[in-house]
Amino acid sequence: MKLKRTRNEKAKKQVGDKEKKSEALISRQAPGLCFDFHPTDSNIYLAGTEEGHIHKCSCSYNEQFLETYIAHKGPLYRITWSPFCSDVFLSCSSDWTIQLWRQDLFTPVLGFTSTQSAVYDVMWSPKWATVFGAVNEGRVEIWDLGASILDPTIVSLASPGVKLTSLLFATETDCILVGDSDGQVCVYQLKNLTVGEGTQVAALEDIIGSTLASQL
Repeated sequence: MKLKRTRNEKAKKQVGDKEKKSEALISRQAPGLCFDFHPTDSNIYLAGTEEGHIHKCSCSYNEQFLETYIAHKGPLYRITWSPFCSDVFLSCSSDWTIQLWRQDLFTPVLGFTSTQSAVYDVMWSPKWATVFGAVNEGRVEIWDLGASILDPTIVSLASPGVKLTSLLFATETDCILVGDSDGQVCVYQLKNLTVGEGTQVAALEDIIGSTLASQL
């Protein structure tokens, strides 16, 4: 699949001879930075680009995207499908934001911003549908949407001079692994995280439904 640049509609309307010449010098390809396969349909995947766009693609077609989601203002560093709700995914970017999407909608359901720093990684919890983790340069965050959609539930600051770069939830224990700019991996144990019983799938669906209803 060639990741073609998506042209700006405003620029398209104002194309003159000078712009046509300059456009020929710019690569028509958009560098891809991340991707994730759909959890239940391995033929479908998402690809995130340097220009901040998310393309929904099929392994059966290599000439065109199925859909394109546009909201981020900077390069995308991670896209991840929910392991519990197969039509929901998260994305994070250099534009300081995390966006929560439903694949049938072309605008984010929810957006999260806690610091003025690029968000390098975001990952769903394999245990609870409403919980995800994120890392930016200075800290690791655990969000529980059942508790708050405005602020992270747990925050841990990075050591001085160290930038956090990646995150992974352990599958068998309540721990997360965090990679940093020194090439080290630190293990954090999740404490004081009070989540309701079960996987909280219904809770996530209710949060998305109520948010969409309030936007009408």
